[in-house]
Amino acid sequence: MDDDLSAFQKIRTLYVQVPFCPERCDYCSLPVSLKTERAPAYLRALFREKKRLMEREDLSGIETLYVGGGTPTFLPPALLEDLLEGLQKDLPTLKEMTVESRPDTVTPDILHLLRSCGVTRLSFGMESVRSEHMRFLGRTINVVESVRFLKFVRNYFPGSVSMDFIAGGEGFSKDAFLQEAHALFSEGLEHLSLYPLTVEERTSLKGRLIRGEISSGTEEAAGVLWEGVVRELSLMGWFRYEVANFSRSPDTVCRHNHLVWQGYDYAGIGAGAHQRIRSVRTINVRSLVSYENRLSLSGPPFEKREVLDQNERTLEILYTNARLSNGFPLSWLFCQDRTNGGGETDLSDLVEEGYLDSGAYSSGRVIFTEKGRDLLDGVMGEIWSRLRS
Repeated sequence: MDDDLSAFQKIRTLYVQVPFCPERCDYCSLPVSLKTERAPAYLRALFREKKRLMEREDLSGIETLYVGGGTPTFLPPALLEDLLEGLQKDLPTLKEMTVESRPDTVTPDILHLLRSCGVTRLSFGMESVRSEHMRFLGRTINVVESVRFLKFVRNYFPGSVSMDFIAGGEGFSKDAFLQEAHALFSEGLEHLSLYPLTVEERTSLKGRLIRGEISSGTEEAAGVLWEGVVRELSLMGWFRYEVANFSRSPDTVCRHNHLVWQGYDYAGIGAGAHQRIRSVRTINVRSLVSYENRLSLSGPPFEKREVLDQNERTLEILYTNARLSNGFPLSWLFCQDRTNGGGETDLSDLVEEGYLDSGAYSSGRVIFTEKGRDLLDGVMGEIWSRLRS
């Protein structure tokens, strides 16, 4: 497995956390500030962290830049332009540059700016197609008609467009969502993500759960509902290339996320940003003030540092690739068996039980079926226990 692992030890992607947003949604656990007057100081700290990263690491293999949030397009236009230009400075020519956004923060001028700054992909947090569901999620804006909004964006931005939605919770309608997803597919939307509602720590939704304002079974019910919806999306023609992500074709996947799921090293900068480089995983401090203070000094900005051993790194690569539609080579498991001094692992029973694709297994690949994806954690745990026995 060593040779396979070494192929992934090259930084291919850079993620940038921009924690400014018009509001904090009830389900969101990310660090967020509603005060854009704090943005200039934050950007100065962000550029200092990028400079230190480039002094320490080889970023010549960077292919993608993902500017997430928060909502980067909530920044004043001049600061947004400074951000995008400053991030690209001294990086190689990018194959993909994504900026996250939400419908109420984009105008024709903003779309022109994004295009002129080299952005190739926009990812919009739409979240819902019904007002009742939007209120449950804690969003104050009205529901946006997705197809009409897509047409508006394409008048000014020629790049790829993605839309994110959440399944589950009070007010969610499976039929209404699927009708919208069909219309978006017909209109040519390149990418769609659908995530099951989860109740995260440090969220208003968690507080509502503790206070008994929402059902204790909300999260579980959302997961069951989501499983049915994603199957319908596949039948509709959407290409389910990852557990929760769909594209029109293999050509319109999110290249940034795909590289991360394949197991390549990724760098991350900004408050709360994650990164993994050469089996060392770090998480930056979440507080904007703490982040800015640390970057004004010579110390590192992270609050957590973890060194993965070979087994942990191997399991991570296997698990993230298992989420993808093309899985991973069966030979990866054989290499791991030889490392442990054992024989080749037999997974034929998992094929017979319908968790793994039989044709792929016969051809030397481990690809999970829809049934297998629904129980991915458990099936991967079983495979890993066999490798370690």
